[in-house]
Amino acid sequence: MKRLALLLIFVSIFAQETTHTVKPGDTLWDIAGFYYQNPFLWPYIWRANLTKIEDPHWIYPDEVFVIPPAPEETLGVVPEVPPEAPPEVVPEVYTYAPTPTKKVAEVVSVVKPEERIFSEDLIHRAGFILTEDLPYWGRITGTEPADEKNITAYKTIYIDRAKDVKKGDILTIYRHGKDIKHPKTGAFLGKEIIVLGRAEIDEIGEQGSRCKVIDSYEIIKKGDFVTPYHPQLGPENVTFVPATKQIEGYVVEVKTYKTQTTPPHVFVYIDQGENSGVAVGDIFDVYQERVVGGKKMPDYTIARVQIVSIFERASIGLLRWEEKVPTVKRGEKCRLVMEAR
Repeated sequence: MKRLALLLIFVSIFAQETTHTVKPGDTLWDIAGFYYQNPFLWPYIWRANLTKIEDPHWIYPDEVFVIPPAPEETLGVVPEVPPEAPPEVVPEVYTYAPTPTKKVAEVVSVVKPEERIFSEDLIHRAGFILTEDLPYWGRITGTEPADEKNITAYKTIYIDRAKDVKKGDILTIYRHGKDIKHPKTGAFLGKEIIVLGRAEIDEIGEQGSRCKVIDSYEIIKKGDFVTPYHPQLGPENVTFVPATKQIEGYVVEVKTYKTQTTPPHVFVYIDQGENSGVAVGDIFDVYQERVVGGKKMPDYTIARVQIVSIFERASIGLLRWEEKVPTVKRGEKCRLVMEAR
């Protein structure tokens, strides 16, 4: 009993170190950016407030959240997550060497670092660039209640598919994007498939099925398409070495989210596909050439992009940043600087 009392006192002190009262317009992304100077660490705040935050996509004014110690001080330290809570993957921050973990009190658990370079969810939301149309499988034909305009996580939808499915099947929700063309040559690189989220089949009828949306990366609409979900897993235990291959390319599209319901990721499409020698995890510098006084100066690096998915004629990378999102434009040059092995 004495030991339990001490542990409870420790938890109380831990929780009182820093708190934040939610203001209108706040998101976990913004709050993490303010306290940690790194918005990608928003899951630390979510996990520390599981009893208050039912869905990390939605927080409300006047809620008071505990802000756990900065991960730089106690790497990966978060309160113990109840077994029934769904696991959340901290988006990977590019580093060359792990930071030593400090010893903590027994009441606190340490989050085990991800062995895979990218989470399954991040790869899924990056989308696809396909040279052929994705075969039609089904679409969203209705909602529950019937007048839902903007569909997000935990909403109920109906789809026009009842055959060859079973309760519990997971679906990808998507819509068609633009044709991706090379900024210099105009060559066709593929058709953009924008992944909006995932749904799970709840019940099956004679001509359609009822589903629950379990993830929403963007606002989903009636008429958006569905297809069976196939997990995409990134490589494990990756190390990085300076580039041994000379691969130069161009940014062909920059995909940002204006209506997102989850923390923003900026995905950059480049013109290096399956036959280019690029691997998942490779890092490209996006750069601009500099001429001063008529003399060629060193190239100026404006951003780094890490390859998430590779397709026939193009690849999708994640824009890496620290303090603010750099401005990357279609047509910028890029070159391989680090190889993932």
